[in-house]
Amino acid sequence: MNFANEEQSRVRICMLGNSKFSQMVHSLIPEFESAAEITIIDNVFFDAVKAARERVERNQVDIFISAGANAFYLQDTLPMPVVALKVEQADQISAILKARRYGSRILLLTYTRQETNIEFVRALDDLEVVHRTYSNAEEAREVFHSMRSEGCDVVVGSSYVCDLAEQMGFPYVLLYSKESCRNLIRKAVRLAGRHKRSVQQSALTQFLVEHSPYAQILTNRRGDVVSFNSMAKHLLPDLAANRSIEQYLDARFVQQSQLMVEGVNLGDRLVRISKDPFDLNKERIGYLFNLHPSPVRSSSSSPDGRRLVFSSAPMAELHQLLRMYGATPGTVLLRGETGTGKELAAREIHAASQHPDGPFIAVNCAAIPSELFEAELFGYADGAFTHSRSGGKSGLLEAANHGTFFLDEINAMPMPQQAKLLRVLQEREIRPVGSKRSIALDIKFVAACNLDLHAEVSAGRFREDLYYRLNIFTIKLPCLRERLDDLPLLVDYFAERLCEQYQLSINQQDFREALLPSFRLFEWPGNVRQLENLLERLVVSYSLFGNISHFKEALPRLVPEIFDRLHSADATIEEPHGHLQQLEHEEIVRALERFSGNKTQTAEYLGISQTTLWRRLKQISQ
Repeated sequence: MNFANEEQSRVRICMLGNSKFSQMVHSLIPEFESAAEITIIDNVFFDAVKAARERVERNQVDIFISAGANAFYLQDTLPMPVVALKVEQADQISAILKARRYGSRILLLTYTRQETNIEFVRALDDLEVVHRTYSNAEEAREVFHSMRSEGCDVVVGSSYVCDLAEQMGFPYVLLYSKESCRNLIRKAVRLAGRHKRSVQQSALTQFLVEHSPYAQILTNRRGDVVSFNSMAKHLLPDLAANRSIEQYLDARFVQQSQLMVEGVNLGDRLVRISKDPFDLNKERIGYLFNLHPSPVRSSSSSPDGRRLVFSSAPMAELHQLLRMYGATPGTVLLRGETGTGKELAAREIHAASQHPDGPFIAVNCAAIPSELFEAELFGYADGAFTHSRSGGKSGLLEAANHGTFFLDEINAMPMPQQAKLLRVLQEREIRPVGSKRSIALDIKFVAACNLDLHAEVSAGRFREDLYYRLNIFTIKLPCLRERLDDLPLLVDYFAERLCEQYQLSINQQDFREALLPSFRLFEWPGNVRQLENLLERLVVSYSLFGNISHFKEALPRLVPEIFDRLHSADATIEEPHGHLQQLEHEEIVRALERFSGNKTQTAEYLGISQTTLWRRLKQISQ
């Protein structure tokens, strides 16, 4: 399967380093012009990683090269191969002999993880070589300060060490030779070619399995997983490359070269699994597993079955925006009053995203203590801090990978945490507390606020740069008083759920007709959440009354928060029945005017039957 394209035969090498090392590599570029396109980025450590990631994201590099501490740092951080310069013993001897010209007391300063052997120095009686190591920039500076008092004639080390020596007034000799740099580039050209072919082959394999209508797993002939598609990952969440298929399927699938088995239980699904070998030039290359799961009822948008319920035009437009913006990779900002259903809207976005079967993690920003923010969101490595869990802990962001991360009440997030979140949104990666390795994130971010974030920015309570990072796709959820057309549907929906929850039975039409006249006049400051809470009280209370008339008369006592707003308490107590009747009459008259006398549309809007509307109109005319 060697299908590397000719036009890509020149490999793209990016060198990350600084000053003297960069100059040495630059001088060798003409020698490798036909084999490689070499780019030099004169940066170290964090700045080098940032520049390197930009190259990776733009697909502008096949391999990186570096030296010294910088090389180890990049190998620990970057997702692509980093070839480190190997310092040969001949380089060390040459550098020590050059340093001899400056004096007999020589400081050899190398990175802790860099292999160094100075046994040959013992043969040089007239030299004193002091070998010191460092693990970070601060330690390197401390070595220089200590050597001032101990005495030092010359420093030998990496390009970074030579720069420090120059800053502190020490003579220096670069540990690297031109020949070692030449060997570094040769090795990078060789490895980059292999890496490019491997990436292309993996991309082709992944392309083929992803375009299969079935869940598929590809293994080598030993039974180690080579590739799989997202449908297979959904059936086997722990599925990972380079692991034996025995960890996921019964041993009989490894022992047989070809078979088909019905009714295999994977999690909560029954699956038909077939295994077929594939050969290349009469040689067994590997095996292809096809997994056909039994049908399953589609899951709800929320774990408890809640969903957005609507028939009104504002909500229909909102739903269309949720589906459209959810299909994009950009961050979505949900604005709306408390109780308007922002989490349900976020779940609709998740259902429309690239990973609808992935995890949905919701976090209330106001509920996370500031001191636990990093540990909760980023996780931490083993021994990261006192009392940390043995073995470390995955953070919420890692748990949401390949899914959706919902940040509710983001306006309540303290400013220091806002800066950390901004970096996550920019870099699309996290580093657990105490860990040296970063974790790349593939997450759909959704944020919600119940305040005007732009006003919060103006007041200095919210970072402007984070606001603009969040404010890519903005959706405002209408409050309940702006979607009163949905009241009949909402009352029926919640009443049905609550009856099921409490094992009760009510006449839903009578129940709805009793509530809607007063419900339509209320402002609903708590929106749909307040409606659901009041309906729970009313559904449970309904069983205390013998008939619907008694229930209607008791409404001012059962839900005083509604009737206290509509009329004074005295009028409610003295004439409850007449007061409710008057409310109904006023609402019916308004609805008739709205629909130009059309009784069918009026009855549908009020959530009552046409027979009931006829009776009400007869009462009004009397």
